[in-house]
Amino acid sequence: MLNNIHASSIKYRSERSSDIAFACDITANSAVVELFDIALRRPYSRTAIYGIRPTSDNIAETMRRLSATALRSAGVPSSAIKGAVFSAGLHISDSLEQELSPSDLGLLPETEIMFVPYISARLSGRFTAALLTVPVGDLLAVDIGSSLCVAEKCGGTLRCAGFSLSGAFDGTALESGMPAENGAIDAVRREKGGAIEYEVVGDADSIGISPAGAVCAAKIMLSEGIIDEDGIMTDRDLFAIGEDFFISQSDIRAIQSDKAKCASVFELFAGEKLYLSGAPFANDEGFRAMAAIGAVPKKNVSFCGNSALRGAENYLLSEKFRENAREITANAEDISEMLEDKIDMKYFEHLSFGKVL
Repeated sequence: MLNNIHASSIKYRSERSSDIAFACDITANSAVVELFDIALRRPYSRTAIYGIRPTSDNIAETMRRLSATALRSAGVPSSAIKGAVFSAGLHISDSLEQELSPSDLGLLPETEIMFVPYISARLSGRFTAALLTVPVGDLLAVDIGSSLCVAEKCGGTLRCAGFSLSGAFDGTALESGMPAENGAIDAVRREKGGAIEYEVVGDADSIGISPAGAVCAAKIMLSEGIIDEDGIMTDRDLFAIGEDFFISQSDIRAIQSDKAKCASVFELFAGEKLYLSGAPFANDEGFRAMAAIGAVPKKNVSFCGNSALRGAENYLLSEKFRENAREITANAEDISEMLEDKIDMKYFEHLSFGKVL
């Protein structure tokens, strides 16, 4: 994982209205602020900080700095911000709710700050926000990052579970890993001539490998026999991507472990339609690679890189979505503990790269 803290800002449009929503999504290794134009119904700008480990001790100061950068780089005055919402884990949300005021964020004192509610300690407000983006009906919704959160809705019942992952699918366990932000290698291919081709988020200089890029590389390594079905690198120590970055044996072990946990969970849940979100699904190549290594099913799937941020914006802007969130958190049944032993048993069955869902 990148040891240095990085930040990036991008303005999507040159024009905006005077009604802007401030939405923030906080993960295990990043914090992102998106300024959403309420009147024009579209994102206006995005500012991210990554290479950090948000904790209860540092998150308030991190958000003060990030908010100042987001407003300044986008040229948005505090008077334009009509509300702010945070999508985060339980302890981070609690810390911010206690410590952070609108003035700390550079906003007017009367600006309302909201926090997307959580289902349980395992199923944070980030997952509630993700669930606000999926349609009505029987479904299976899964968010994959530092943990795997799953919700199965069938006949009006919502069963949920959350399981920790080792960090391959959010980048924290990868030696050159980073979130899918500007500078991240996020699509890796072998060209017909034999060269490795890759894309970089934002067309910037590459500074690390995203989870999608790492899984794409693992797919190539598996198909070419660079790793065997047991995940062992057969004739080298590293798989180079460009001149500066690589996939190591320890990276493959992290990918192998997390794919086995994911496959074990999918074996225990069902749904007429599967909705996936998370960094490995930032692009089509990432999804196809996740399916190829056996981490996720291939059929009847919709996916996106981050549904939590969009769900948080829905929560801020609509009382209907806030009511939906309250219903989710009040009625969802967390069955994580009931499934832990079964997941542990199935985990070893799915460790091999030879088994595809």
